Amino acid sequence: MNGASTFVLYTRPFLDTYSQCYKNIVTINVVPRGPLARFVRRVQFPRLSVFKEPSDCCARSPLCGLAIGRGFLHVNNNCGSGLMNVDEIPDLFSFLLSHGYKIDTSLTKMINSGDVRFNTDNANKIICFVNYLC
Repeated sequence: MNGASTFVLYTRPFLDTYSQCYKNIVTINVVPRGPLARFVRRVQFPRLSVFKEPSDCCARSPLCGLAIGRGFLHVNNNCGSGLMNVDEIPDLFSFLLSHGYKIDTSLTKMINSGDVRFNTDNANKIICFVNYLC
């Protein structure tokens, strides 16, 4: 079976070069197992600002990664990036829960309230950890 059975969903600011607008999209750390994998897309992350140059002191923000596409929402994906934005997270949770995924609230709370702080140069914020049960 391909894909990970546990994964993390994040929010990330994204420059939609089609509409020339900044959006907060939903990203994912790995390709997951199960039906969500069909909607994971590899995307390029355009630099958000000319003033945010990586330095030798911090990790470089990745230029590409994985994001969740809006395909399962049955909406017109021809407009803009076609990537899921944070306003659609309730729809994503409905999809996950009805397709054999479990949102791991205890692990999410532990990470979000713990003393360890992650590098947020690219403004990623953890939405939740998810397990695929099937």
